[in-house]
Amino acid sequence: MIEKVLFSGYTKKAGKGVYKADFNSDNGELTTPEVLVELNGPTYIDVTNDLKLIALAKKDDRGGIVIYDINGDTPKLLDEDYSEETSPSYVKFDASRNLIFSAYFHLSKVKIDHLTDEGKIEHYSEVRFEGHGPRVEQDQSKPHFSALTPDGKLIICDYGADRIYIYDIEDPQKPKLMNNYIAPAGYAPRHLVFNPTKPYVYVACELASKILVMEYNAQTAGLTLVDEVDAAKDEQKNTTAAIRISKDGKFLYASTRGADTIVTFSVDKNGDRLKKLNTVSTNGKGPRDFDLDPSEKYVVVPNQDSDDLSIFKRNPNKGILTKIGNNISIPECTCVHFI
Repeated sequence: MIEKVLFSGYTKKAGKGVYKADFNSDNGELTTPEVLVELNGPTYIDVTNDLKLIALAKKDDRGGIVIYDINGDTPKLLDEDYSEETSPSYVKFDASRNLIFSAYFHLSKVKIDHLTDEGKIEHYSEVRFEGHGPRVEQDQSKPHFSALTPDGKLIICDYGADRIYIYDIEDPQKPKLMNNYIAPAGYAPRHLVFNPTKPYVYVACELASKILVMEYNAQTAGLTLVDEVDAAKDEQKNTTAAIRISKDGKFLYASTRGADTIVTFSVDKNGDRLKKLNTVSTNGKGPRDFDLDPSEKYVVVPNQDSDDLSIFKRNPNKGILTKIGNNISIPECTCVHFI
């Protein structure tokens, strides 16, 4: 089966913006990525159900997000907002409410925007953060991730202040803080995923190269730490980045730069414990984001620093990854998104 996939990243060297390719889930073959939209620095993207591309971008000395209709052969710009001093580090679309959450790593805030049916951006609100952590990299609050809990609350990872915030956004123009979880000092929570059927969340902590397992209480928006495991051993040389979970909730994956690996964990049937199964090299440098394809038979990993992609075949019963083929060239890639 042919699956559509987008790639995006930095444009400091040879990167052009957002790329498109076809992925064959029958044999794991990927066509050569081609430029879809030329943009400056789209380091993260999301796509709506009706194929509106939401991308981070920079223009001159400003940053923000842009919206493109990518239904046809030629992408059409619908709106752009370059109202900030820099672009966000992460963007997530809430299809149930047509909301866009943008985490501004360098500006210590998260913006909530509304996306109209016509693809226009309407600013709703923003939440600002303070604080810092013990490490040099944690000199200020640095929200790196903003997405949704299973019950529709806004959850934010603050890398700089070692915090995880949860907001009630029943009224997205007036977010209400419900929980301010303090992670272990210096861990730098970066990204997270929820178990698809159990009340647990798994947090990738960048600077400690750890995965935290926490129980989530939907009634109180409370988080309780129940376990932690190593994603990589030498935290001084390694930084954990992205984290994914299989649809059946049985296997968890995390990328670590420095070590340049993807680690596979099995998830206990209760969801509250992880067991490391294996670690595989990406045979590249700087694996940041990655994703399972829709069939979940493969995992595609961009290597930002070596300008290439690694493809792994996945055993759906055992969760184990096996690298296939040669690395495919793509410049400065930091995000992969199947559509």
